[in-house]
Amino acid sequence: MSVVALVSFLQLVLSPVVVTQKIKVDSSVTGNAGEELMLPCHFINNDSNLTVVQVTWLKKAEAENENLAVYNPHFGTSYPATTGRITFNNANSQNCTLAINPLELDDEGLYSCEVNVFPTGKQESQTNLTVLAKPMNGAVAVPAEAGLSETSIASCTAANGKPAAVVTWIAKVAGKVTSTRIENPNRTVTVISQYRIVPTRKDNGENVTCVVSHKALSDRVSLPVTLSVRYPPEVTITGYDGNWHLNRRKVNLRCIVEANPPATSYRWTMTTGPVPENARVEGNHLFIRQVDYSVNGTWVCEATNAVGKGKGEIAVVVREMDALSAGESFGSTVVYIVIGTVIGVLFIAVLLSVVIVKKRRTIDADTKPEAKPSPQQQRSQITVFATLNLNVLDTVNSSTRENHEREATINADVNINQTQTSSVK
Repeated sequence: MSVVALVSFLQLVLSPVVVTQKIKVDSSVTGNAGEELMLPCHFINNDSNLTVVQVTWLKKAEAENENLAVYNPHFGTSYPATTGRITFNNANSQNCTLAINPLELDDEGLYSCEVNVFPTGKQESQTNLTVLAKPMNGAVAVPAEAGLSETSIASCTAANGKPAAVVTWIAKVAGKVTSTRIENPNRTVTVISQYRIVPTRKDNGENVTCVVSHKALSDRVSLPVTLSVRYPPEVTITGYDGNWHLNRRKVNLRCIVEANPPATSYRWTMTTGPVPENARVEGNHLFIRQVDYSVNGTWVCEATNAVGKGKGEIAVVVREMDALSAGESFGSTVVYIVIGTVIGVLFIAVLLSVVIVKKRRTIDADTKPEAKPSPQQQRSQITVFATLNLNVLDTVNSSTRENHEREATINADVNINQTQTSSVK
């Protein structure tokens, strides 16, 4: 290398570094429709001999570029597109950031920040703007009747999203999902998702959850739905305690109904005919002023809703007297009878003992004709024990059995003494 070339190289290396002027922008920006968006544009330059003459923001188009905003250090700002949504954010020669508020779907596209510099001329950098649209979300129950056919029981809609939202379901009730996409003219997409099952009565009131995910959302959206399965009334009757006796006052029956939708009407009848005169009907209640044989029989309550009808039955047996009192009287009577029987048995046992003793004396006299008399009094003793345990139960009304249990226990000891005396020869 020649000396001249070496000197030239050293001068180049050791000379101050010159920063080239440039325009700094974001190559791509994403914003949500309806919100504010900033498009940065910074002119970087350390050459004092360069002067910014004008800054212009353009939106690129195939046919003709759209002039959005102009900044001139001497004349200020100008907005040829007089929408009021697009403005500079505190513009100066080094920072001409553009603000768009609110952002619209039509704002999506390619933008150019152009800086005219004296004496070097025009420079530009481009930004690609993508506009997202948050979907409008909602979920509802779809009333369905219990049956054997598969049907939709919940619907979830993520409307006007850009791009299309992703819809999923969380459910304990096993089912299937069907989805429909609708492409809208403004390039948004509406997603309709349906949850389908074969509905049963037990599915009524269960919960399923629609979950919507989208790029414009900071988190997933959960939409709970309570299922509504329609079914006809299921009826039971309460109020009969098994102790409706003659002349008992103020008893009632109640018609308990499970139905969706709720029952709207009730009808009371008897299998033997209409409701007797001493009974009064008030909706799902039946009031009886005083029990007589006219209320004896099977009562029927029929309930009706928008889906259909259902009925329940209960058999009422009218007794001649209060089962509780009858049980006590019966128990006491049995106790008295048993006691009398025991006394009779004991009396018979005593008589038998006396006969046995006399018979034994006769045998002894025949087998011992010359028996010597005892110097002391001879004594023979026969003891008869009789024990009888009785449990008397009231079987008339098993619900109050413990209150009517009677136990009679009689213990008897019968002693028969024989005294025999003879003189000593």
